[in-house]
Amino acid sequence: MFMIERYPRLMRLMHWSAAALILPAVLIGLALAYKLVVPDSPAADWWTDVHVLLGLSALGIMLLRIIIALRSAKPPIAGTRTEVLAARGAHFALYLLVIVLPLSGYAGWIAYGEAPKPFGIPLPNFEPLATFLESKKAGEWLWPVHEYAGLALTALLVIHVAAVVRRSWLARNSDRVDGLNRMRAGPAKPL
Repeated sequence: MFMIERYPRLMRLMHWSAAALILPAVLIGLALAYKLVVPDSPAADWWTDVHVLLGLSALGIMLLRIIIALRSAKPPIAGTRTEVLAARGAHFALYLLVIVLPLSGYAGWIAYGEAPKPFGIPLPNFEPLATFLESKKAGEWLWPVHEYAGLALTALLVIHVAAVVRRSWLARNSDRVDGLNRMRAGPAKPL
């Protein structure tokens, strides 16, 4: 069987595109949640609009990324059985959270009777869903889901980066392909 050492170019592009959207969305979300921006101010509205657009864009990229991942060859994950299971579980959780976060945020808006309008751009209200969510008072639990999922994603991103740094450090004097080189843009690092 043919084995590859790096992810295909399109998978790497999707990875870094998702990272470029997710990281600022998470940081802005944390700043808004912990009131580092004055609540109910023009600045908070502006940052909320940016947060919504980044989150919905990340959702689109992630759904496309899943389709591409299902059809692409992937390099094997090196490590012990525990490390491989942990990596697979963490990746599954990352994908799940990046889907749950924008959906719970969007649903939270419409549960209160209005779809988000980032920078005045009206987004669909999905009327039957909005009516159902309003009748069930879903906003009361959707916003906490959004907030806790954001905290979980923040923790997983820190763990993900730490794992890549660890794998790269361990691979520096061995034949193992390091975690960063598997997803690095540009040509492969010579072995």
